[in-house]
Amino acid sequence: MSVLSPVQRDRRGDGLAFGSFRVRYAAGQEPRLDEYRLRYDAFVEENQWLPAAGCQDRLERDEFDAFSCSAVIVEPVTGEAAACQRLILPEHLPDGRLTNAERAYQPLRPGPAVDFMAMPRHTWAEASRLTIAPAYRSGSARRCQPAMLAIVYASLALAVALDRTTLFTLSDPRTARLTRRVGIDMRQVGQLVDFHGTRGIFRIDIADVLAGVSAEWRDAVDQLIGGARLLGVARALDDRSSPHAA
Repeated sequence: MSVLSPVQRDRRGDGLAFGSFRVRYAAGQEPRLDEYRLRYDAFVEENQWLPAAGCQDRLERDEFDAFSCSAVIVEPVTGEAAACQRLILPEHLPDGRLTNAERAYQPLRPGPAVDFMAMPRHTWAEASRLTIAPAYRSGSARRCQPAMLAIVYASLALAVALDRTTLFTLSDPRTARLTRRVGIDMRQVGQLVDFHGTRGIFRIDIADVLAGVSAEWRDAVDQLIGGARLLGVARALDDRSSPHAA
């Protein structure tokens, strides 16, 4: 029997119940303080990838948050955020602005190049700011359901609810190996670059990931997708970021 119980809408309005965690979805200018605090702890304090001077309120934010949707995994007893990830929706970006993956992309040789401009911008998203609190990382948390597994499925469900067929991410190769262990095939399509450490451009094809979800997890993932759609996450984006679909 799976350690994940069926996903249910939290009657208290505190997100979606997902096993021993709750999943909170948010978009654009909505309050996302738990997410921003968790990102500050990891990106500023722990890894020192970003300067503290730009985060005087101990919240890590950037210019892409207004054009993104996110998932946060919360431990319901303590209320602390265990993990988060956001999806940047490129069709909502102002004209001319590129995602970090587009800016940093250098094609692998040999191999086919990714033509971002040829892909309709409403069909893909950039997954970024994946963060897991130290207490919930593999081997350090006394949990039967690791936060990595929860945030991976929560992000997958969000991508499907947003009708994305592809995700791109600037990721540490070690993270790619970890996600493969939970059934997410991250295929490297770009050269390694210096971006908050050494990272590569990876592609995730949503249909392939869904096809690979085992029967054990299928119902839970389907219910997360339905929950994300019912919450209308995409509609919560600031109306001022009018779509510029290609």
